[in-house]
Amino acid sequence: MELLQQHQIPPSPVCYAVAYEYVAQRTPTLNQALDQHLEKHGSLNPHLLREFFETHFEGGTELQLDDHIASLHDTLYKVLEGVSSACHGISDFGRLLEGQMESLQGQTDLGSVRRIADTLLQATNQAISNNQKIQDNLASAERNTTELRNQVEQLREEAHRDSLTGLYNKKVLNQRLSQCIESSIESQTTLSVLMLDIDHFKHFNDSFGHLIGDEVIRRVAQTLQQRARKNDIAARYGGEEFTLVLPNTSLEDAIKVAEMIRSTVGKLVLVRKSTKEKLPGITISVGVASLHPEDSIETLLERADQALYYAKNHGRNCTISESLLITETDSNNQKIAY
Repeated sequence: MELLQQHQIPPSPVCYAVAYEYVAQRTPTLNQALDQHLEKHGSLNPHLLREFFETHFEGGTELQLDDHIASLHDTLYKVLEGVSSACHGISDFGRLLEGQMESLQGQTDLGSVRRIADTLLQATNQAISNNQKIQDNLASAERNTTELRNQVEQLREEAHRDSLTGLYNKKVLNQRLSQCIESSIESQTTLSVLMLDIDHFKHFNDSFGHLIGDEVIRRVAQTLQQRARKNDIAARYGGEEFTLVLPNTSLEDAIKVAEMIRSTVGKLVLVRKSTKEKLPGITISVGVASLHPEDSIETLLERADQALYYAKNHGRNCTISESLLITETDSNNQKIAY
């Protein structure tokens, strides 16, 4: 692109993304900030474009991933260049060796023999040196490739996870849930979904601060992870709302899972580290829905969300299923819908 060429900036994924967005004029804050910088300083560089990217773009992990994959390709290309160079070097050495051997045949002059021997010795030493360099370069490339591969895998995993909780993010939830729905319909097995929301979270957050609020979200997420089975999918749906996908689970069994999670969260003890002050307990509301043959991701999640909404409007700290048939209580004065 002209902008990158004008400032002699290599077209990496991050730089290209910023330049493209600037030319497309779809992000006014980016254009304004970049124009102000150009007016004041007159030039751009890759480091600056990365700062603009981190400030004005979401989804940075995916483009970091692209960067690492590009580096991996570059490393592999250099390895191939090195191997090609080695092949040419061996071929040249072979031709030299063949030529000197021909010169040696029938040679009786001691001085000439010594010169040929010196030439062969120098060529052999050079070949050994070149071979060692190639081995060193290949070893270095192997280390770089291993490191880059590990970084790519780490970034791939980070791209799938919510940064605060470590749970899957909404994008991955939709992908995995789609696969689960397809699999359940094909195999005619049950599938249920829980939508969970922390009660009065905004008030808690406003009263005790965002750091404590973040800790509350993490603790609820940990409870979800601890209760999830190997094939279950625990995700942060957004804000203080979570989703748990339960393959091979009926509506009745999903309600039991929801109640176990709700009960465990209700027993969490929260303490402010700086003062050792014990904070008020937290509760969650849960909506439960089960897969119907005609369901899509949207319809299944919508029913679970409607059940959650019903729970939030009927006292909170309860589990409501999509059937909305409310049964008042057990010995603990809890409301559970079946």
